[in-house]
Amino acid sequence: MTKCCYCGANNLEGADCCDQCLEPLGEPVLTRTDSDVERCLLQDKVVLLLPRKPIVVPPTLSVRQVMQLLVERSIGCVLVVEEGRLIGIFTERDAVARVGIQMETLGDRPVGELMTPQPETIEVDAQIAYALQRMDVGGYRHLPVMASGRVVGVISIRDILQYLARHLEMVEH
Repeated sequence: MTKCCYCGANNLEGADCCDQCLEPLGEPVLTRTDSDVERCLLQDKVVLLLPRKPIVVPPTLSVRQVMQLLVERSIGCVLVVEEGRLIGIFTERDAVARVGIQMETLGDRPVGELMTPQPETIEVDAQIAYALQRMDVGGYRHLPVMASGRVVGVISIRDILQYLARHLEMVEH
């Protein structure tokens, strides 16, 4: 197996490009960058964002209980896991867009019915630039972080903004 240096996905030996992100396999070609921050985004890995331990719920938990978890823990998402496998994500955006003012009628429904199924994920050893690109293109605020096929954490766009703020501060000094 050949590991992609951009997204961290495993690919068959001899493949020219990654099946997951379509980037060329082999050593990354770092093009000329205009700043130290750009260089860091291309070199640093998602693990440096210190992914938080995810709150995991079964698909049978009610939407009302999940929304209570979001509020009590001041978090923006929960990961929906069944038999150890990530099957969905339920975010604050799902709560607003799918439940909205229908809490009275939808609150007791299983979260599995209103979650975003098969969420986009990121490998723990993928480049931060790749995570940022995935979030931008998909319009995501949260990404589950994977290692060896298992969920090991979750990152948010706020984590990337804090990373950028730290690096911009270092550049200024």
